Amino acid sequence: MLGFLLLIVFAVFAYLMFARILPALLAIPMMAVAVAALVGLPFRNILSDIIAAGSTRLAAAYIAVFAGAMLGRVMIGTGIAEGIIKRAAEFGGERPMIVAGALMIVTALLFTSLTGLGAIIMVGSLVLPVMMSLGLPRKLAGVLFLLAFATGFIFNPALLRILREVVQLAPNAPLPAEVGRFGVGLLVITTIVITIYAVIESRRSATSFWAVKTKGEVLADGGSQPNGTSSTANRRVPFISFLTPFVPLVLFYFFGWSELPAFLGGALFGVLTTSARNSVKQLSAAVVRGVEDGAPAAILLIGIGMLLNALNLPAVKGALAPIVTAIPLDSPISYVLFFGLLSPLALYRGPLNPFGVGIGVFSIMNTAGVLPALALMAAIMSVVQVQNVCDPTNTQNVWVANYTGVRVEEITKATLLTMMIICFGGLILGAWMFLI
Repeated sequence: MLGFLLLIVFAVFAYLMFARILPALLAIPMMAVAVAALVGLPFRNILSDIIAAGSTRLAAAYIAVFAGAMLGRVMIGTGIAEGIIKRAAEFGGERPMIVAGALMIVTALLFTSLTGLGAIIMVGSLVLPVMMSLGLPRKLAGVLFLLAFATGFIFNPALLRILREVVQLAPNAPLPAEVGRFGVGLLVITTIVITIYAVIESRRSATSFWAVKTKGEVLADGGSQPNGTSSTANRRVPFISFLTPFVPLVLFYFFGWSELPAFLGGALFGVLTTSARNSVKQLSAAVVRGVEDGAPAAILLIGIGMLLNALNLPAVKGALAPIVTAIPLDSPISYVLFFGLLSPLALYRGPLNPFGVGIGVFSIMNTAGVLPALALMAAIMSVVQVQNVCDPTNTQNVWVANYTGVRVEEITKATLLTMMIICFGGLILGAWMFLI
């Protein structure tokens, strides 16, 4: 009986988020308190064990988010990101699809390190006008940008830190090599599917490659960025500084550094190779703006930490374990079909969204031992690909939709099938690597 009452609590808060009555920033911590109260946890313990202790449970994760956002601000302030994007556009010359492809590759590479809405706005404000000036329809330009973002985000240390905390996969040790190998496989699958999608859609859209003066060209003529900051178009950036987004990845994956020092290493490399004299000023400004950019994600992670603590209460685990263990995941085929067919439940902060109600589902699956930790990690990484591109509640989706002048739900409709195919591919790979 208690287990079903807990499911009703999940369903109520899922509806509140789906209907946009409550934002996830408020709904998730409220859900944590409701779960703890339902199992009879004393008020004093709710304050100490759920709210106070839960708010710091994922401290490592939101510090990583802040650090990634800080690196993004360094790349904005020094002109590194703009320089990389302009080089990519120049590489394509007068070949529109080559230009679009080069911009997608650069976008993916940048988001292997960058986090935060500020980075989305900065990169998108440079990439989208160029794509649209090539004649790409507005919706297609926005979709290609989000697809490229999700491709690079597979390897983002900040995202991996969050997911590892959810499944408690060696949280205090370097990233397991198996996760890196799975990520490479998921990258290959994503790249192949997205390339096919881009080719088909560009032909279907009857693209007329005529160019008009766009926001990007206005910026090149000395205008201002859409977010109100000064253009860095005339700033000469040394070629070596273009390695900045790769520095954290090398330190994180090959030298075993944790997320914070890896991002700091990248930020230091960026300022020292571009403006060593102003390095202190650049870093100070980047830290402040990075905290601003990462604040929404950090607040969400604070609530997720509270919910994790609530779901780990013995009474909650005892009530939900029989329900979760009844889910048919006892074979590779059922693993692939369950997460693949239900992957749309990652939308609207639903039961497979690790940044929504899904935090409870995955946490209970982990504590109940229904899957090996690596297999569960692979499933979440695959489902997150659907969430990253298709979820209308994502800040990146809302911003891209507003910037390109389309409804955010149109992006979901245009991408859901493609991302489900990628999810199925990742799940098949995960089953082969960790369940067979």
